[in-house]
Amino acid sequence: MGMKQILAIVKKNMQSLVKDRRTFALLIIMPIILMMFFGYGFNQDIKNIPIKVVNLDEGGPGIPPLINDTTFSSMGIQFLQEDDRVQVSQLSPVNFSLSDEESKIYGGNDYFALIVFPVNFTEDLPKTNSTINLIVAIDGSQVQIAGSIKATIIEMINYISNSITVNKTRLLLNFDYVAGNPNLKPIDTLAPGILSFAILLFMILNVTGGFTKEKISGTINRVLVTKTTKSDLLLGYMLGNSVIALVQSSLLLIIGAFLFNLYIVGNLLLLYFILFIYSLSCIGVSILAASAAKTELQAFQFIPIILIPFMFFSGFIFPVQSFPDVLQWVAKAIPMTYSIDISRAIMINGLGFGSFLNEFLILIGLTIMFLSLAILIFRPKK
Repeated sequence: MGMKQILAIVKKNMQSLVKDRRTFALLIIMPIILMMFFGYGFNQDIKNIPIKVVNLDEGGPGIPPLINDTTFSSMGIQFLQEDDRVQVSQLSPVNFSLSDEESKIYGGNDYFALIVFPVNFTEDLPKTNSTINLIVAIDGSQVQIAGSIKATIIEMINYISNSITVNKTRLLLNFDYVAGNPNLKPIDTLAPGILSFAILLFMILNVTGGFTKEKISGTINRVLVTKTTKSDLLLGYMLGNSVIALVQSSLLLIIGAFLFNLYIVGNLLLLYFILFIYSLSCIGVSILAASAAKTELQAFQFIPIILIPFMFFSGFIFPVQSFPDVLQWVAKAIPMTYSIDISRAIMINGLGFGSFLNEFLILIGLTIMFLSLAILIFRPKK
């Protein structure tokens, strides 16, 4: 073993790395991207969570002199409006229906929580030995978001309580879980993301690598010599791998159910249908990467470029609401975002198409876009 030979090999490897511009760029860019994603995810609080408040409080003679004409409910609403964790909208108490409003809470389609201040809130609060129930209807299917809302409301209650000289009032918070439930385990809320990520991971590894290998080896050219068209080839690839993705999803669900008592209340056939559509979009993205790659090494270099944004921006690890507004718009262009949201709606809340129709249509649109681009851009090796 000679030092001269070792240094010669090191020099050769470094020269090869510098000459391969794509690999060299990836070496520089990936650490920057990873640090930005982890930094935003761990250091950013969840902000601007949409909630609504209805104030039925009529005030009363129990208001302390220092409060003047301000009701305790108004103090609470002002506290929430000044807290950047939530974005407050007030509902008119006229013709207010709690059941109608609760139907709009799930998944932030309209908002994540509804706070109802009762009629005699201000009058009863300063009374000795009185009990007041504050109703909070909440979407508990996303544990981090629900936790942030609950913490904000508890701080609001403490703020109001500090304004009262009589401290024997019992102010009870009644959290009504419109979606999810307070007993959800971490695996229950992570399971929709695990399913979607597992499908993406399999498609990226199998389709990108395998497709590139067959393209380079000439296998695809030999297939196209027959009556098989380019569309036939790609659609066959898509359908075959989608079936494998559903088998993989079944294994994950079975393992989750038997080993971790996974919480599933929805229609499994509907879940499989959503995952099938989502898998097609993943295949489209994978074929796009394979089409751009000239070698197998280049194909595998595309894998982290696809996996990392999908994983971070989709809400799998961090809530989308924790990212800056610009990055939240990026999340809306990623199919995995909608796959997780819809899977969560089915698995945790047992909801049907009517509750996530908009998200489903966007997922369909993204799937069609990626598949169309894959068909248009793919060129067999000459």
